[in-house]
Amino acid sequence: MDGREMKVRATPKAALSPARLCISIVAPTKVDEAKAALDQGDFERGLRLVEEAEAEQPSDPAARELYVVTHLARAIRLSDKAREVRRQDLLRRKIEYDVEFQDSPGVVESFDAATAAIEDVLRVDSKHWKAQMLKAALLFRRDRETGRPAALEILHALAAADPTNQQVPFTIRKIERPCPRCGDTGFCSHCKGRGQTTFLGMDRKCERCYGRGICPACGVL
Repeated sequence: MDGREMKVRATPKAALSPARLCISIVAPTKVDEAKAALDQGDFERGLRLVEEAEAEQPSDPAARELYVVTHLARAIRLSDKAREVRRQDLLRRKIEYDVEFQDSPGVVESFDAATAAIEDVLRVDSKHWKAQMLKAALLFRRDRETGRPAALEILHALAAADPTNQQVPFTIRKIERPCPRCGDTGFCSHCKGRGQTTFLGMDRKCERCYGRGICPACGVL
């Protein structure tokens, strides 16, 4: 040896090709993006992404399941809104109890929006029992004369399809016969469908229907 220091040089690392880089990086799917938006509380964006995912891959089970869950929640919210819009309309128009009336255009629009939302769910999953139950309830709530037979037809089909589901026969019993408690109007007889009563000149929430304005005996939510 001549006393000179020996230096070991490290072998330079080979650069990773774009193809190898992509192996560990997976782009999020529309379903993933929708779930993230829903987790962040951005329901409208999540709903839009779910709709895009279902439209692009209608046979994808994950997209279909998330579509049904989110749109059923939307349908429930719009059904509740329709009931509330009608209650407020009764207050505004000062319609007396037991008086036959026609829904105003705003109420009709609210019920139409709720109906369309339910049909949206059934388009993706025609046998979804909760969506079918919601449809029956909305038909009955909207117009008892025409809605009762249509609602019962749906409910009896559900009962035949799943005899173990106890919620279905319970609902059938509530709506199959005219209700003597409210005169089959569907409205709370205590507050006259207004959801509130007046005591000493002050309005307060009806204790019988919890402010909903519907009959506690036959009303379906």
